Amino acid sequence: MKSARLAAVFLLFTIIPLVTGCWDRTEVNDLALIMGAGMDAAPNGKVELSVQVYTPNQSSMSSDGEMTSSGNQGDMVIVKSAVGTDLADAAQRLQEEMPRKVFWGHSEVFIVGEELAKRGIMNQVDFLFRHPQPREHAYFFISQGRAKSILSLNTRMERDSAETLRELTVLAGGMGVTLKDLGGMLAGRSKAIIVPLIGKKEEAGQSNAYPYINGAAVLMKGKMAGQYQGEVKRYVQIIRNELESTTVTFPVQESKGDDGGVMSVRLIKCHTKLIPLIRRNQWSVMIRIEGEASVLQNETHVNVMLPQEMPRLEQQLNKEIESKVKENFRKIQDETGADVFGTADAFWHKYPTRWTKEQARWDEIFPEISVYAHSGVHIISPGFSGKTFK
Repeated sequence: MKSARLAAVFLLFTIIPLVTGCWDRTEVNDLALIMGAGMDAAPNGKVELSVQVYTPNQSSMSSDGEMTSSGNQGDMVIVKSAVGTDLADAAQRLQEEMPRKVFWGHSEVFIVGEELAKRGIMNQVDFLFRHPQPREHAYFFISQGRAKSILSLNTRMERDSAETLRELTVLAGGMGVTLKDLGGMLAGRSKAIIVPLIGKKEEAGQSNAYPYINGAAVLMKGKMAGQYQGEVKRYVQIIRNELESTTVTFPVQESKGDDGGVMSVRLIKCHTKLIPLIRRNQWSVMIRIEGEASVLQNETHVNVMLPQEMPRLEQQLNKEIESKVKENFRKIQDETGADVFGTADAFWHKYPTRWTKEQARWDEIFPEISVYAHSGVHIISPGFSGKTFK
């Protein structure tokens, strides 16, 4: 018995030195939690880094266990900035000015200002990919104007502007591009990038403004080559097979050939496939779209409850989709020469040997590619109200 006790005491004293506890812990109140970061061009080729810092000391726990704030929601975040030779240098200068340890692991969004995007983003995003803390699922944006001004917006519906942008990207049609997606595009065969473009909207008669996704920015070899709003962004997403649901409005010709007004349908279960073809040294691509649709609004005299009307409506709907797909493909093709559609990957999969020989000339080949479109969308529902009120 005595020998057993001695053995237990010996084991205890042997283990104690190995149990170090939490000697190197960092309390949350000692961290500067970065919720969003913006990069802007600064004079003399430098870069300005702005960060949106969450301040947990201004929050407290209520008696029922819920988190409450001591002030307005906007008071829970502050924006700090520093200028450096590059992003890493600016981040170090920012750390030297802050009493807390900067932590990037909670960052939800990274925004590049318009001027810096025109200068080029390749050197700056290298920091984001090499640093161990930024999450690969954080979202990436280009802003109209300065990125710092977006971070400084005091939004009311969400906690801060970073959270607002994150929520916008997860909605249908939001066009979310993560750091992981960005890395894939930068390393891709076409070297072309398309990311959401952020605008700032101010309500008339109100002092607050809020950020919103205003379109898409196209970058070629890391430099912004164009900005596109409205339907261009939507049809690019359709071509890239990133949009399963959207609204399409098209003109309707009545059975007698008269202009019957317009009809809007909700496109659902949309699927797009790029079919490349090389014939007699002519490169072309067929964009094939399949999906279903339901009527959202009928401003015509057409009775969508009649089965015989559906084939004619589907024909006109598909004609509109085909026209818009080709028009917007050619628009970006002619204006930027950037293959943001995944055309290079489609040719590589089908013609790997030919692609290997010609890939160095892709910047010359892509602007000359012929584009065709075939849409096979079927209208499966007249909507909840079948009849027209006209």
